[in-house]
Amino acid sequence: MKTIILFTLLFLGTSFTEKEYLKNHYPNGKIREEGWIVDGKKNEYWFYYYENGVKKEEGHYSNNQKINWWIFYDKNQTIVKKCEYKNNVLNGLTLIYKNGEIAFAEKYSMGEKIKSWNTLSEFKKDNN
Repeated sequence: MKTIILFTLLFLGTSFTEKEYLKNHYPNGKIREEGWIVDGKKNEYWFYYYENGVKKEEGHYSNNQKINWWIFYDKNQTIVKKCEYKNNVLNGLTLIYKNGEIAFAEKYSMGEKIKSWNTLSEFKKDNN
């Protein structure tokens, strides 16, 4: 009897999460975005695309909030910047690229820019 009661308590206390992989498309049929939805919210890794099908940005979500590193691309799929987010705001480094190389960097704390480096050598000197 104790086993049945314990099992019932554990079963009733368990939350069921609904998880699905979502893909949304542009009217032309090309994919617009794709990623995981957990309990109706964006979670885990997501991809976004330009209307021509080229990747636009990618990164992590937690409960509909951008977190961790995000990568942004131009229409030629060249990286233009990489940014760190926390709770949907810039928090940490933002690396800006030109011609495939890091051109300069910025540091943010909860959306506010607190430092910037105008050259890669300045950034490397400060971060080594």
